[in-house]
Order: sequence, then structure tokens, then C-alpha cells
Amino acid sequence: MLRSRDIRIAKFRLANPLCLAPLLGVNCIAFRLMCHNYGAALVYSPMLHSTGLVKADDEGRSSMLEFVKEERPLAIQIIGRDPNIMAESLQYIEPYCDIIDLNFGCPDKDILGQKMGAYFSKHPEQMTKIVSKIVGSTNKPVTAKIRIGWDSQHLNQNKAAKILEDAGVAAIAVHGRTTKQRYSGKANWESIKQVKEKANIPIIGNGDIWSADDAKRMLDMTGCDMVMVGRGAMGNPYLFRRCVSLVMEEKALPDQTTEQKGRTLLEFIKLYSKVQPVKRFTELRQHSLWFCTGAKGASTKRLMLSKAENEEELVRIVRKEFKV
Repeated sequence: MLRSRDIRIAKFRLANPLCLAPLLGVNCIAFRLMCHNYGAALVYSPMLHSTGLVKADDEGRSSMLEFVKEERPLAIQIIGRDPNIMAESLQYIEPYCDIIDLNFGCPDKDILGQKMGAYFSKHPEQMTKIVSKIVGSTNKPVTAKIRIGWDSQHLNQNKAAKILEDAGVAAIAVHGRTTKQRYSGKANWESIKQVKEKANIPIIGNGDIWSADDAKRMLDMTGCDMVMVGRGAMGNPYLFRRCVSLVMEEKALPDQTTEQKGRTLLEFIKLYSKVQPVKRFTELRQHSLWFCTGAKGASTKRLMLSKAENEEELVRIVRKEFKV
């Protein structure tokens, strides 16, 4: 049975139910654009600190706002704890995005210590003021990303989702892990299903999407409206093409061969050089290391690529190691 193509967040229509998660330290322009080109219907910015946006000078703020129109539709994710500062930050991001996403799910210890991100999984009622302020301050759809609770003894995803929906969000992404789990163990898809069964807005499932089969199983098992692909896409933007083909057309595509991975990596390097306003070779090299995952002789390839000191060397090593 072919899946419906009528996928919406508020009045915003999306081509398919696959989106790229807001991966900090990963989602540069080139990577977002490549995931978009390979089929992601919606891509997210890395998390942006609302206080940083407001207090930065023009140069500093410009370095945070690296976007291009070709990657849209785009959701920009912000994090914070002060509703007024978060609302003030909207003026800087609204020109670039289609959706504004609120981070209530980051489990980083520093973030928790500042009472932001997944801190709200312990205090979900405190999200109301933030969401109400943001929804009332923009004409863009506002979404939110949460976890299923603080720990396994305190699962509260249904309560959190109800609070967010009542406050006016247009959709909720649910990561099926607790704050204490961080990224360990397995994602609890049953908790995502419970949210979907009670919600009256689109629910985006997130957690443990490593293959096209995973994406289809999550949609079928949880009934969620969309699937958010995170770490599984690192070095593997082609995963979106496989996911879209299986989910939308019921056609299973094979994974890329090592040679094909090499060609995709060369495509990424070329795109990075073209679209990144500020070239950071360490960032480019790190992405190249991620592309080795699943390739034959991955450890050797990573070792050789890690020795590259500039883009020219990197390309030469890719051609040699991937035989392209």
C-alpha cells in the first residue's frame, strides 16, 4: 500500500515523511543540502542558542546564520529558558526558515545545568510560558522536540505532549529515549506510539533510524506522521533516498557500494567548497571520516583520511582509497 503524500505541518505541505534531525556539529549547509537533495522533505538547523543570537555582534551572529535558499524547507531550532529572549531571537532567524523548532530534548550536562533542553523533561509544565510566547510572537509554524521523560521511572511523554499541544505547537518530535539515557540503549517506540494515539497534531518519531527498514517500521509501528533521521544519516545522506523509496513507493534500494560511497563523498566535498560561506577544513575532514562507515576497510580509510591537511589532499586520498 503506497503511503499518502499529504503530509503537513500546519498549512505547510511536505513531499514525504522523512526529515533530518537538528544535529549539532554535523548539520552544516552542505550536509543539510545534500540530505535535501537525496530526499529529506525537511531539514533542521543545528541547535542555536537564543541568548547567543541576541547578544552576539553582527559578525558573530552572521557565523551562526549560515543558510541558503536551496535547502528549504528548513526548520531552525532554538534553545533557551527565558521566553522574552527567545522571542527576541526570532527576528534573526525568521527570514531564513519555514518552521521554528523549540529544543526541549538536549541531554547535554551543560545544557541541563542551565535549565534548558531536556531539563524540561523533569519540569514539563514550565514549557507553557516559552511556547505561548513564541507562538504569539511569530507567524511561522512552531514545533518542539522532546524526550519521553527524565528516566525510566518517570516517563511523561503524554503529559509533555499535551502541554505543548495546548500551548499551540504545530507538531512534536518525540525522541524515544529518556534524558538519563542520552543516546545509549534502545529508543522506546511504544512511548512514541502512545503520544501519537492521543495527539491531534502531527507527531514525528525519532530514535534508532539506521536503515530504510527502520524508518518504515517506525511509521507502521507507531503510526507517527513523520520520521526524523539523526545519527544514521551522518556520512550517509543516501539513506534518505532509500527511506523515501521504501516508504513512499515500497521499493527497496540496495545500500551503496564502497565505490559509490566514495563518489558520494566527492560530491559532498565539491558541494562543501561551493556553498559554505566559511570553509573549515577540520569540519570537512570530519564529515569525510563519517562517510567511511559501512565501506570496506573503513578503519584504514579513516586513518588515511585523517592525515589529510587540505582539501586537495583529501580528494586525492578519497580517490585512492575508494578507487574512484
